[in-house]
Amino acid sequence: MGLSREQIEKKVLERKKAETINRIIAHQNRVKFHAETKVAQSSTTPTRDFLAYAESLLPKDKYRAFLIQFRVPMKTSEVVGTIFDKMSNIFDGQNQSFNYQFLTTEYKDDFEYYRQEVLKEPEIWYRVGWEYYKTEFNSILVVDLPIEQTTELPEPYFYWLKMSNVIDYETTDPLSGMMEYVIFKQTDSVLTVVDDESYKTYEYKNDKIGDEISNNPHDLGYCPAKFFWNEPLNLSQPDIKASLISKELNQFDWLEFFHINKKQLDLYSAYPILWSYKQNCNYMNADKGYECDGGFLVDKHKNHMLDSNGHIARCPVCEANRLTGAGSLLSVPPPSEKNGDMREPVGIIEINEASLRYNVEEEQRLIKSIIDSTVGVDDNLVNSQAVNEQQVNAVYESRSTVRNKVKRGFEQAQQFVDETVARLRYGNDTVVSVNISLGTVFYNFTGEQLRLQYKSAKDSGASEAELDMLQERIFYAEYKNDATQLQRILILSELEPFRHYTRNEVIDLFQKGFIDEQTLKIKLNFSDLIKRFERENLNIIEFGSLLDFNKKINIINDKLKNYVTES
Repeated sequence: MGLSREQIEKKVLERKKAETINRIIAHQNRVKFHAETKVAQSSTTPTRDFLAYAESLLPKDKYRAFLIQFRVPMKTSEVVGTIFDKMSNIFDGQNQSFNYQFLTTEYKDDFEYYRQEVLKEPEIWYRVGWEYYKTEFNSILVVDLPIEQTTELPEPYFYWLKMSNVIDYETTDPLSGMMEYVIFKQTDSVLTVVDDESYKTYEYKNDKIGDEISNNPHDLGYCPAKFFWNEPLNLSQPDIKASLISKELNQFDWLEFFHINKKQLDLYSAYPILWSYKQNCNYMNADKGYECDGGFLVDKHKNHMLDSNGHIARCPVCEANRLTGAGSLLSVPPPSEKNGDMREPVGIIEINEASLRYNVEEEQRLIKSIIDSTVGVDDNLVNSQAVNEQQVNAVYESRSTVRNKVKRGFEQAQQFVDETVARLRYGNDTVVSVNISLGTVFYNFTGEQLRLQYKSAKDSGASEAELDMLQERIFYAEYKNDATQLQRILILSELEPFRHYTRNEVIDLFQKGFIDEQTLKIKLNFSDLIKRFERENLNIIEFGSLLDFNKKINIINDKLKNYVTES
């Protein structure tokens, strides 16, 4: 049932969800601290918390140096970018399905046009939606209608509503994220209320609701708004949603802290500390009445003198003896005859090489640990060693668990939007069903990476079945954006004899009597034979397209055998 004006005023005044909204925003801001690529320093709460964390771990002088090195963009932003890049292939499924069933084909055809040309699907999901998932994952999806209808059919649209604009809301089911109502600031002076009956807007100033601007009813029977993301951070607070990196936020803090401290060590290595004996300086300017005091000029009252630029004046004798070039110079007491100290008059304080190596390796380990924990085992593991089918599948399974969870979230979000848009545009009774699938077949590696896996598997004696699997993955990775070439290469792989063998390997098999001359000729002349077949018939994709696939392959194979028999 829709909200009355009195109910709306009461909810705006009470703001029962204010604490939850603040927690949601606080969690998102902490994620943004590491996820957003910032170009300027900010004084947000996460920044202050991070610096307080660093200050608690460092002595005062080291903390001052830490502040100097704390710059943006941060190292963790780079790592978060890598994590999301590795997951972005959820939109590259090989068997995607967008199934819309209406009572008439007229509506189905119109909706295909509308969602692609007006809603800008699927591009809006992997461009705008993906960016919201990175930093505004707790936003609300709202399907809205224009205040005035100017065309024959309504033109619904949707948008992501940031929680910072939300005043109050209520869900019908915390786990599904469907809203009973949502009240939010459309602008600083306009309040919008969306419930299960209508869209209302009011004048709004100083937390007071003014005159009603518009009241646009709908007949959906439910509120056209839901949480964009469904996965809760925990079941006790289901409205606070989990980011892909939520569970690793402490590790991100440590990584950034460690990275900045490593830069301090790098600076120490690049600019060494030199020591030399402390020299007594007797410089004195009797005319002007000042003398040297620890390298700086003071008057007879020990007040520091200033140079022409207003800086504390340095002693000209000591200045001439200062370190030339980068580094720091530390003065130490000269040797004493009593203790027999016969050190060299100057030296370098060297840093331990093991410390340098540890810091480099530990940073790399931290980054790998975070990536593996968030998106699954790194695919470089497969590229760096010989693998068998079980190992390859283990890597795919590791990535698939996380990817399927993210993919499912986007499928549910798009299904809600598309179904609601269709019902608003054509009416509740005309929509039969809406089913969205971003696919079940994904390839996490590039063609080059897969070829390395294939070579490694072949060299280690992998079975034909394993090689078939890897080669198919190569095809899908390299031709994922060209369905025609993908179809062609799959057909050719069915036709080519001994496709996992080189020409020399096949010749060797022939010489040993394992294959006949006809098969050898097809293998050695395969490309030319296919070209001849296509000159005399159709291309291999169109040829026999209405036949059973096995029958099609058998016909082409018989033709290739005839060619080599003729020759």
